[in-house]
Amino acid sequence: MITNKMRITDVVKAYPRAVEIFNDFHIDYCCGGKDFLEDAIQELGIDSKSFIDLLNKKLAKTAGAADTGQVLPIERLEKMNVPELIDYIMETHHTKERDLLAECDELMNRVLLAHYGHHPEQVIPLHGLFSDLRKELQEHFAKEEKLVFPYMKESCLGNGNSGYVKELEDEHDAAGNLIKEITACTNDFTPPKDGCASYHLLFQKLQELVKDIYIHIFTENSLLFQKYEEEQSDEKTC
Repeated sequence: MITNKMRITDVVKAYPRAVEIFNDFHIDYCCGGKDFLEDAIQELGIDSKSFIDLLNKKLAKTAGAADTGQVLPIERLEKMNVPELIDYIMETHHTKERDLLAECDELMNRVLLAHYGHHPEQVIPLHGLFSDLRKELQEHFAKEEKLVFPYMKESCLGNGNSGYVKELEDEHDAAGNLIKEITACTNDFTPPKDGCASYHLLFQKLQELVKDIYIHIFTENSLLFQKYEEEQSDEKTC
């Protein structure tokens, strides 16, 4: 059973389906995973006991339901070693997010041109925020794939550089802040009533991108980095 004294990352590890509810309530389980659930709820101005009762009831209803693999395969990921987790992250999240960035970029430019005169208060800042996020992610992927991940795979004994982990965590925080701004700018991905099909599709794809980034960051911060640092301190091979 979930309690308010649990850390958010521990809730997700024990109950992967909780991410769906956290997404609905904008509870940050990726960059804010180390926070206590009680503190995150209080920041939202929600009654802690009522929310946790609701969370436990909803999760109880889905207990035993078939896992579609679309939430978070925690049990499988926790069994992976560092190199396996790295390969999984690149094959699953880097690939998907690159594709979504390309789709969103094309849609974003189409919407900017079509609705510049109708919704400049939204499309102009959103274009800037998305451009910043795309740049942040593309550079982050390159840094991981060409520098940090190969290094982590090779430094399986206690001679690793934990500074790399801190750098990546800081970059995750920067991406997380941009995502929060994009969520606010899009009114929680709710297109205007007069928005065209491209406007609606853009918001759908942006939301899909954001959800995948949250799971991606959680997987790195709470699983990969933690396992890597544990192996470093224990001087065990990967």
